Amino acid sequence: MAEIDSDVTADVMEVMREEEIRVCLFTMGEDHYAIPVELLTEIIISQRIFPVPTTPPHVLGVINLRGNIVPIVDIRSALSLPRQSTPGQIAILKHNTITLGIVVDHVSEVIGVPVSSVLSMPADAGSQAGKSRSRFLKSIIQRDAGVAALLDVEQIIEEIRLE
Repeated sequence: MAEIDSDVTADVMEVMREEEIRVCLFTMGEDHYAIPVELLTEIIISQRIFPVPTTPPHVLGVINLRGNIVPIVDIRSALSLPRQSTPGQIAILKHNTITLGIVVDHVSEVIGVPVSSVLSMPADAGSQAGKSRSRFLKSIIQRDAGVAALLDVEQIIEEIRLE
């Protein structure tokens, strides 16, 4: 009888897998970042970006993506990172009614991350030369290969203000 109870418990534990969030991992400089997959529509290779006069410096311009004009932004300034001379890839995001592309160096993978691996941001995280970039980071994702910062896309959109 004891053997039957053990088998049932093992089966129940196997069924109760930990909840995961799906994220797209990418790099900018030496740093690793993540974006929730539900906000990501696609990753494209860098293409000609058409500058738009009188836009803020972080707005690199626009691209024509299958007949849609999509603004392309460099979020490095918001994250206190040095500007890159040549964009690597462009992550196209859709948040509410806003579609935009952010320039990243390299998209590495899309993975499922257990919720227990998503840690809250330390209070002093992201401070650099008096600027706090932590308001653009939701949490830290702990992985075997290191950590990645989960971007707070709402805060980034609020900061860059395309309108």
